[in-house]
Amino acid sequence: MGANFGEPKATGATGVSGVGYAFGEFRFSPEARNLSLWGESLHLGSRALGILRVLVERAGSVVTVDELLTLVWPDTTVEETNLRVQIAALRKVFARGEQGRGAIETVPRGYRFTLPVSRWADDSSEAESPAEHTDNLPAVLATTVGRAETIARLARLLTEQRLVTICGPGGVGKTTVAIEVARHCLPRFADGICFVDFSSIADPGLVTSAIASALGVAVHSNEPMAGVFSYLHKKRMLLLLDTCEHVVDAVASSVELLLSQLSHLRILATSREVLRATGEWAYRLPSLSHPTHPDGLTAADALSYSAVDLFVQCARATCDQFELQDANAAVVAAICHRLDGMPLAIEFAAARVGELALREISARLDDRFNTLTRGRRTALPRHKTLAATLEWSYQLLPREEQAMLRQLSVFRGRFTADAALAVAGTRWARSTALTYLSNLFSKSLLTVDVGGEAPLYRLLDTTRAFAAEQRTAEEWHEASLRHATHMLASLKEFDIDYESGDDRDWTEHHRTLIDDLRGAIAWALSESGSRDLGLQLIGNALQICYALSLFDECARRLKGVLEATPETPVTDPLALGRVWQMYGHAMWQTAEPIQTVIGAFRTTLELARNAGSIEQQRQALFSLHLAFAQNGDYAQCLSVAKEYASIAKTFSSFGVALRHQRMMAVALHGTGEQEGARAYVAQMLTDEADPAGKGRPRGIRVSTCVAIRPTLARILWLQGYPEQAWECACNGVERARAIDQPLQVAWAIAFGVVPVACWMGKIAEAKEFADLLLATSLEHSLILNYRFGQAYQAVLDGTFDAGGEPPGGPYLADLVATMDEGAATEAALMRGEHGSETWCTAEMLRIRAARLLAQGDADDDAEALLQRSLDVARRQKALAWELRTATTLAELWQRRSRRTDALEVLSPVYERFTEGFDTRDMVRAAAILKLN
Repeated sequence: MGANFGEPKATGATGVSGVGYAFGEFRFSPEARNLSLWGESLHLGSRALGILRVLVERAGSVVTVDELLTLVWPDTTVEETNLRVQIAALRKVFARGEQGRGAIETVPRGYRFTLPVSRWADDSSEAESPAEHTDNLPAVLATTVGRAETIARLARLLTEQRLVTICGPGGVGKTTVAIEVARHCLPRFADGICFVDFSSIADPGLVTSAIASALGVAVHSNEPMAGVFSYLHKKRMLLLLDTCEHVVDAVASSVELLLSQLSHLRILATSREVLRATGEWAYRLPSLSHPTHPDGLTAADALSYSAVDLFVQCARATCDQFELQDANAAVVAAICHRLDGMPLAIEFAAARVGELALREISARLDDRFNTLTRGRRTALPRHKTLAATLEWSYQLLPREEQAMLRQLSVFRGRFTADAALAVAGTRWARSTALTYLSNLFSKSLLTVDVGGEAPLYRLLDTTRAFAAEQRTAEEWHEASLRHATHMLASLKEFDIDYESGDDRDWTEHHRTLIDDLRGAIAWALSESGSRDLGLQLIGNALQICYALSLFDECARRLKGVLEATPETPVTDPLALGRVWQMYGHAMWQTAEPIQTVIGAFRTTLELARNAGSIEQQRQALFSLHLAFAQNGDYAQCLSVAKEYASIAKTFSSFGVALRHQRMMAVALHGTGEQEGARAYVAQMLTDEADPAGKGRPRGIRVSTCVAIRPTLARILWLQGYPEQAWECACNGVERARAIDQPLQVAWAIAFGVVPVACWMGKIAEAKEFADLLLATSLEHSLILNYRFGQAYQAVLDGTFDAGGEPPGGPYLADLVATMDEGAATEAALMRGEHGSETWCTAEMLRIRAARLLAQGDADDDAEALLQRSLDVARRQKALAWELRTATTLAELWQRRSRRTDALEVLSPVYERFTEGFDTRDMVRAAAILKLN
């Protein structure tokens, strides 16, 4: 096929020797007066081509306007406008290429050509295009969708490197890309390009003969390389050596020998394994771009990924009625994601479009080796089915590397070298196992991400599925057990106390574990697994659940686990206790009834006490403390905080002491003891500023540095410092954003900045933050915070239904009532009148009085409630509530013509404020005082 490389190269009848130029994706033959882009001739006039020749020949240097006018219009006097018109035409043509924009730079007094330029011998004529060099390149039937940038980059590499190897797994499109690169580079090689296909030879000893045969060199001795040398001597050629992996050692030796003796020769190779030859530049061909989160993609969005584009083109070739629409875009994108963007696999999947629905194709990918079997009839045997493609690579591996690959197929996501060794077990010495791991990567059976502290390996999903099919039942059990055990050790290693102040990015680390954690738990809870191991895995996954906001998934899984537990003996009660702890948090974050959450935490505490675990009791008490606070049961909240204090004494951890301070601050704030609460907060802020940084909590769940600021902001507002409260609340949001974890941000907004904004009358800011809370909570499945956001939005829009308790519990009901008295529920008002005294009792009494006054016939009862409210506010030193109540009472006494009494009750309260005079409550009070 193609030209006979044993014959002299033909030239055109008027063959004029000269120099051709290559820059970016463009090829320019001055003698043929031809500029081409990707082999397509571009229409330009003779003047424009003359200007281009001058600029290119002096690339990088300034060519003045006068020089261009003299050289291009030697016998004619023309205006500079003519030159500008031709420059504009050139720029318009160059804009069609990815590299062409900015090729011609305007500088003072002239122009400069900016692209790097390489030269090639040009035997062109007007009758002969520079693309008519000899080659035996096969016709490319496969599409090169999404490869334009790669082809251009490889073409540039071949101008700089003498040996370039395109590496990658089977089916990624190495040969297709290599042929297009060679075709693109054809004008550079005066003596053409020779394609050498090694796929049909099995004997490494035939490598040199295959090269000679492709070149058309007759072999008359036992040393075919001598004939190859003789033929290639002084020739400017490119050899394209295709499919080298199964004869890689022989190819590497031949390549080194050829390049050392032939200075004008360049070689482009394709292989699933690097050649490891001297001077080699290895380029790992990536899979096509594909969406990692397919859900919700529109057709336009999906088509921006080259894998989806390829699927659509191939599907249309099979079924001309196929169209990508918004309704099916997510399914197609999911198929491409499941297939890791591998072109061959995508072609196979698209070939089934005519007979299977898209969702059926997607569902059948679990059995992909039976589904993806429709390769081209003309394809190589190893490319006719997906299984055949992988079988080719697998059979090339030594037996020990095959065994390593089978062991590694237990991993679902990325893994470190240490993780791989843990799963491999003691079968090999560490150094030997690391060598096998490295070999699997070099043979394109593993990918590696070197962007972090340690390399992270991964099997493409298709490779993993193939390797898993090769495992025996015994191998599967042993690998799964070691994998689950390693996952438990990893969770324990990285399961730090979130007050520890460690600055590592725990969220990103945990993100690499989640797929494998799911797999390990599923195996451990199966009939062939270990239930105790499964419970330990679940119990130690609390932090990863918070880090990645997996509450909904966690709640569903835990419900099934706990329902089955009574029927299955559990030998580790602490593991069961951790599961109940996990379940409580999962239900809490998915907005289950708070009493159910409290029940789960009580079970955790009981199991911990029975097992004698002080640490688990400590964690259970903290969880109960938070749940009681949401339930508005601040007396219980304070009781738990005090019990926690007795346990905390047995720990030397600074983090434990810090958490106790936080618990006491929240409990005392809730019971209305604002001065005591602020004292604890002040101690926490002092510790936080410790130069050792031990008080700078990081990590998962809500860190103390974020959680305490909403509490302090509410205390400051209650004590009459609204401006400081606002600054503190905003600082809490800034700190949450710095940690870059959704739950932190949602917490700071829900419990700090929105309530304070509403109290101050900053309605625009409150709406902005409420919208952010809703968006953040919805995106990351923070259902509890989402309920807060919904309630806030309804309050701010005036649509809040005060007919029943909001789903966020009594605390939320109390909070929204203080933000807008119209949102006060009857249950919240009843708690204020008849319940234990809390942080908002004074305000609830005032709201009840205001409603009585609105009815017009209960002034005396309302006045009694207002006097009671004043007493509570003064006892709690809650100046903000005292101002609101004094204002309402002053308004009542004004109507009763008791102006002096109104002034005496309101004026002293107003005068105690030192800031916040433009806030809503202060403006309202000032208006009354002005009237008096």
